[in-house]
Amino acid sequence: MNTDLRRRFPAISLALLAIASSAAGILNGFTYDDRPVIRYNPFMQNLHEWWRAFARSYWPPDWGGDGYRPLTSLAFNLEFALSGGNPAIVHGANIALYALAAVLAFYMVRRVLPDWCAWVVAALFAVHPVHVEAVANGVGQSELLVAVFMIPAVALYLRDRLRNEDGVLAPRTIAAITLLYAGACFSKEHGIVLPALFVAAELTVIGDAASFRDRARRLRPFYLGLLATAVVFLAARWRVQGIVGFQAFQPFASLRISSTDRILTAISVVPEWLRLLYWPARLSSEYSPPDIEIAQGLSVSQLPGLVLLIAILTAGVLLRRKQPVVAFGIAFSAITLLPSSNFLVTTGILLAERTLFLPSLGAMIALGGLLVPAMAVWRARFGRPPTALVPQLLCGVILLTGAVRSELRSTVWHDNDTLFRNAIVDAPLSYRTHYMYGSWLFQNRHIVAGEAEYKIALKLFPYDPYMTFNLGERYREFGMCKHAIPQYQWTLGLDPKFPLGRTELAECFYQVGQYDASKVAAMDALRAGGPVRITHRFIMLSDSAKAAAHSAAKKIDTAGVGAVTRTLTSGGKVPETLQKAAEKGGFP
Repeated sequence: MNTDLRRRFPAISLALLAIASSAAGILNGFTYDDRPVIRYNPFMQNLHEWWRAFARSYWPPDWGGDGYRPLTSLAFNLEFALSGGNPAIVHGANIALYALAAVLAFYMVRRVLPDWCAWVVAALFAVHPVHVEAVANGVGQSELLVAVFMIPAVALYLRDRLRNEDGVLAPRTIAAITLLYAGACFSKEHGIVLPALFVAAELTVIGDAASFRDRARRLRPFYLGLLATAVVFLAARWRVQGIVGFQAFQPFASLRISSTDRILTAISVVPEWLRLLYWPARLSSEYSPPDIEIAQGLSVSQLPGLVLLIAILTAGVLLRRKQPVVAFGIAFSAITLLPSSNFLVTTGILLAERTLFLPSLGAMIALGGLLVPAMAVWRARFGRPPTALVPQLLCGVILLTGAVRSELRSTVWHDNDTLFRNAIVDAPLSYRTHYMYGSWLFQNRHIVAGEAEYKIALKLFPYDPYMTFNLGERYREFGMCKHAIPQYQWTLGLDPKFPLGRTELAECFYQVGQYDASKVAAMDALRAGGPVRITHRFIMLSDSAKAAAHSAAKKIDTAGVGAVTRTLTSGGKVPETLQKAAEKGGFP
């Protein structure tokens, strides 16, 4: 192998590994969140007002208007509009970004590990099955964009801090990192944690002889520049959304759990994070109760997570001097996972595989930090062929297994029917798998099967108001208002501030003839800011129907009295049914 090819081999081989692990995704359609965010989002249809991506929320208003990711939205806009809505272009962009992220990971990790180990770390990252959701699903592009901005930023920081004698960052490095930081933030909110990765590097792999205080003083202008970038991003997000937080996981709001219970819930998820990072044999598109327990105070079920969390953090601190790369990998995983973990802020999920994309790189770095001394021991004891080939063969088997697993998993995201059917198999105890599959069945007119899946979801976890509201909507659409009413009532009982269901409840009460209840529901909808014309219509209809019913009842009553009178005057016998009605006060 000539020198030029040898220099390029790591990048080429890693790109090919990433492509080999994800190529099947090019045939996928728009699935799950792709449909509201990309396929049916009016903003994606053309490029006439592309700049409005910076003044819009990531999710369309009809779907909650959550998130602020203008660069991701702009990327979808370009890909969708230029391809005429061809999903292959979006998935092709994801695969290309994935390959780029794997190559960038190698150039970052080689700053702290030998080249051979950096390649192994990046190769394991390139075939990791937990990445499938981020790559095979179109909306995962936000995770990929954040990665291709953050990884080179860390690589540049490590290069200058480790290479320069005085540890000073070059002006062009500062400019490049600042731009990359802005790109990460505007691709997905999670990019805001990038400066914390630099601090983690300072505490672990950067062996600066100066004290941490002196380093902080020397690097202060750089960090102030990053702070200014973060403030600009948060101001832009505030202007679009009006809030800085994230939309809460709906059952959190319904159960009104405290911050303490939210953190306890996050602690109980720790074993699942660890499993997915190091043994992703079982994958799922949904992680929700009761498969994952929502904490209602201290419980023994949180003990494994607490023990693992303490052990991992303790290992990170204790290994900071003896195994700094391992400590850096642990810190890298923890920091990049923190925004979606529910430890700091409430998020819209309990766990999602796509959010483990960057944390998985930290996990592989920690593994690489252990691999170097392990290989030194192996070579000292078994340095002669063929024993020396055993680690290489083992690595090859692991990479092949990961690539095959990832490719096969990519096909699960081919379409919604395939995805939701597999979700039931992957996580049968997750209420959302049955809820989403039931919604899909209803959408495709499989009414009986859809209702059955909804009922399973309700038995597993009846505390998601969106689920009960949607079941009520399905009943109402098929003229089954009698069954819809309890679903709307349960929804509003779970969350009195729930923005939907009041007008629909008024309509259903009207349809079944409960006019007083219809008027009350319509007035409630009006007070809650419901559509004025529709609510007024139901109020008037209810009053009119009630008056008409009263008039009809009065005519019937009068006719009944006349019949009794005529019967008695003619000497006849009063019918038994009328006699009983009269005895119960049914007639005057």
